[in-house]
Amino acid sequence: MSPDSLIAQEQARTPLGRNGLFLHVEDEQAFLRGEWEYIGARLRILGLWGSVAFVLAAYTDFSVLGSKPVLFGILALRLIVLAFGIRLILLGQRAEAAEHGRMARALLAFEVSVLGVFLVLVPAYGGAVDYHVITALLLTIALYAYAPALSAGSLLVGPIFTMIFLLEAVFVLHAPPQVTSIVGILLVFANFAGWQVATQLNRIQRMNWMDRNRLRREVAERLAAEKRALAGEDNLRRLFDTTPVPMVLSQQPSGRVLRYNQAAENLLDPAGKVRAGDVLFSAEFFADPAEFARQREQLLRDSRVGPVDVHLKTTDGRVVDVMLSSAVMQFHGEPATIASLVEITARKRYEHELRRLTQTDPLTGLLNRRGFFAQASKLIKDLQTSSAAMAVLLMDVDHFKRVNDAHGHAVGDEALRQIGAVIQTQLRDADALARVGGEEFACLLPGTSQQQAMDVAERIRTAVGMQSMHCADVCVEVSLSIGVSVVADHEPRIDEALNRADRAMYVAKRGGRNRVHIMV
Repeated sequence: MSPDSLIAQEQARTPLGRNGLFLHVEDEQAFLRGEWEYIGARLRILGLWGSVAFVLAAYTDFSVLGSKPVLFGILALRLIVLAFGIRLILLGQRAEAAEHGRMARALLAFEVSVLGVFLVLVPAYGGAVDYHVITALLLTIALYAYAPALSAGSLLVGPIFTMIFLLEAVFVLHAPPQVTSIVGILLVFANFAGWQVATQLNRIQRMNWMDRNRLRREVAERLAAEKRALAGEDNLRRLFDTTPVPMVLSQQPSGRVLRYNQAAENLLDPAGKVRAGDVLFSAEFFADPAEFARQREQLLRDSRVGPVDVHLKTTDGRVVDVMLSSAVMQFHGEPATIASLVEITARKRYEHELRRLTQTDPLTGLLNRRGFFAQASKLIKDLQTSSAAMAVLLMDVDHFKRVNDAHGHAVGDEALRQIGAVIQTQLRDADALARVGGEEFACLLPGTSQQQAMDVAERIRTAVGMQSMHCADVCVEVSLSIGVSVVADHEPRIDEALNRADRAMYVAKRGGRNRVHIMV
């Protein structure tokens, strides 16, 4: 059963609001006490790493602002963020959950302070909106994906932050209308998808908690009233038949599946193997055996697991994303495991799309600077095991400002799209092309030697120089200055090679442009 169908069925019988939170504070407080180990850890991590990252960013303030008076005001604001973060860490370290309102206010204060300081930094830093939009997107994603929602106010922070940032983009940064519209679309989509993911996760967590509590309570009451083990089996059958959440009961320590309800059969056993009498084990439902081993080890050590995201395999071979919560209990006087499952395929799809948006240049569809460095880290890690070489090209469009000045930014944007397409035709599938600046492109060439990289760069330079860019009614001819370097065996990061390519590119520019230069 999909999460959306589950939510539709549960809305009529659960005390949850549209935001996935309990309607009554007393219920929310009970949930926080019951799930405090998980929620407290989330608050500690958020307060710790959020504060550390925000305070370390003071180095950027100094790099951008120098010793201007505004720098000291921003430093004071960062210390306020640190104070709120420490407060959040201290609350998360408590053995038991504090009063709900107190924790909700502490979390909201931390979120508002982080976003507020960023909004102060935008006019202080100035510059183009492109410089700030990635940070705004990441803060919006982090707000929904990593901060646990403890109050309805937390879910309003994202839209309010987006509106203020867009106003700053228009009236402070003076972003062009087309740029503002693209930024607005990205932020609105991030808020919409993030709100859907956050509210769905709130509802799922609280429904799981209610079902586990109801299951424990009814099992305890039944076992206390009935002396015989058969009564416990009847009780479980009744619970399994009435709950819409997929439930699986398995034997410990073998993992043999003893029973699961109709919802679990729909999710995991569409082939009906258990109904047909086949003996199945929990390990058979895990797509990754190592993942099963980790869950089993934690279950034996802590007597409970989750909620945790896992990849499960159905009896007809499909892989589904599921949020798993399980605990050890007694069944017929023997140890057994009761597990609740919620399919989260939709949530994973949202998360994947959000990650894609943060690593893609909206103008050309190529990788952006963040995506370039992420791909570089992956390729370098892969190449270290094979001892193969990797080359880096850094390309700048010569005199591109003249194109914008003569024909306008719309023609310039179309020219950049076509330049990226021409460069792409000269590359292999394994190569990675990115737009890393206004008119700068960068390329990763794995498994490429120094001479081969020079040959590729010459092909790219020739292809772009021979190609007339037809942009609306204007024909634009451009050339490239290209810097080439090769990643050394001892370099675990792309930075040094990229710096060499940058220096080589400027040598090519000083030498007359429309040429290739290599820096060893």
